[in-house]
Amino acid sequence: MHTSTLTRLLSAALMATAASASFAADPEPATAPADQVVAQAQTGDAAVTSQAAAVLQQDKDLQALPLTVSSTTAGVVVVKGSAPSAELAQKAIKLVQAVPGVKEVRNEIKVG
Repeated sequence: MHTSTLTRLLSAALMATAASASFAADPEPATAPADQVVAQAQTGDAAVTSQAAAVLQQDKDLQALPLTVSSTTAGVVVVKGSAPSAELAQKAIKLVQAVPGVKEVRNEIKVG
């Protein structure tokens, strides 16, 4: 009976050693440093801002208007400028809202 206990202990020790070795061989989880996450977010915001500005420039009713697009962070886009009518201002806001990655649009368009 003493032999079977010793065998079980040795088996358990071998399994624990094998498990430890496999954990040690696994690469660390893919986590990005905070600076890298911030840089990716900024790049994403810049891309969203560029796409939003392009959408406004491609629209025949809006391309001549003095509208600018800027972003803050996390998909928040600010549209500034002026439009001759509320309808055109609203059209600009709706087009920007439809851009992938835009989470919120802050309307700073002056009408008149």
